[in-house]
Amino acid sequence: MSAESEARSAALASLDRLIAVMPPATVEEAMQALRCVVALRDLLVAERRAKGASAAVDARLACINAVLSLTWSGAVPVSGFRRERLEQARAALQGSEAMA
Repeated sequence: MSAESEARSAALASLDRLIAVMPPATVEEAMQALRCVVALRDLLVAERRAKGASAAVDARLACINAVLSLTWSGAVPVSGFRRERLEQARAALQGSEAMA
């Protein structure tokens, strides 16, 4: 399994935990989900810097940046998690597998 696949799997698992209704997710679990998505984004940025721009990497990077934004807005609201945004983030992240 590639580093990108491992990072994507970790991010998906952490988003699954936030989306789960019971038991309710904690703030620390929300921060862990953000760290996982950031790690995946950083891996793609490093790949782009090392290999140069490519349509495939740029598309995955754009998708992961959107996932990061959705995860942040879904996991760090004023009160409670925004499950619909977390579900959108998870769906986009899972869809990015096809781009890899």
